[in-house]
Amino acid sequence: VVVPCYKDSATLSRALDSILGQSRAVDEIILVNDASPESFDIEVVLQSYPNVRYIVNPRNLGLAATRNVGVKAATGNVVTFLDADDELHPQKIEMQLSFYRSDRAISCRAARIGDERGTDRVLIYKKSPSYTVSRSSSSIVRGNKDLVGASLMISRELFLAIDGYDTELKSCEDFDLWLRLLDHGVQVFNIDLPLYLYRINENGLSSNWLSISYWELAVVKKYYASYCLCTCSPEGEAGTLAIWLFKHFVRYEQCRDPKLLAATNRNLMILDSWPITRKILIFARVLGLPKLIVWLRSIRYSWRQNE
Repeated sequence: VVVPCYKDSATLSRALDSILGQSRAVDEIILVNDASPESFDIEVVLQSYPNVRYIVNPRNLGLAATRNVGVKAATGNVVTFLDADDELHPQKIEMQLSFYRSDRAISCRAARIGDERGTDRVLIYKKSPSYTVSRSSSSIVRGNKDLVGASLMISRELFLAIDGYDTELKSCEDFDLWLRLLDHGVQVFNIDLPLYLYRINENGLSSNWLSISYWELAVVKKYYASYCLCTCSPEGEAGTLAIWLFKHFVRYEQCRDPKLLAATNRNLMILDSWPITRKILIFARVLGLPKLIVWLRSIRYSWRQNE
């Protein structure tokens, strides 16, 4: 298990305990300190975990490169990940290994947790889980709702064969990796149970919608650019870009960040080659469809809270 760590000393012990509490013991835990300003606190925590392999990056490399460092250092042939502010369900490793083959990638669903220790309230599963199989990148390029990036279990050899995470990406590197795996013919088995416990972190990368929106588009543009030199270019590039831009308008209606609105308006120029699609997107925004979607989501959330 590769654990990248930056400003997560406060939650690190919970993360490590969740690994050590697995129903199938793990063979190796590798913690990679990404030149953290909390290095002293991280090392204090690690004094209670003498069997954890500890690596310190010479400088801050970012999440993608830090995960790659951990995989390259691993001695086993099966690797998985855990961010240092998250936790693993006690059966995560065991259940994923039951689906594992060296030519597959395994994912699972996630459950959100707060400040509490997430493993204190999990259900123990006694039946074989249901699952879905993703076989084509086209199934997720317009929206990856099911494949949780940090939940990945994969052959170390396969991971390195496709060059791991793209270190040029500062966010959405997991989205890019799923697309590349599927384009290389790797089937992704997704276990329909919340085996990855994701902690809501207001200071985390996943809370920065402006950054996420930028890197999502970067991944999608990279995806279509990779087909430029071959004859099997996937259809629907304009539609895919328009869908992502529409999502960004929806995000703006949620957070009202003027920088996100300005960036999304600038990004409309990528649809200049498809003027009809561009006009449809602008018309949808003028009609207030992004605001309507936010309102409907809030109504649905209220219903769920009252059930």
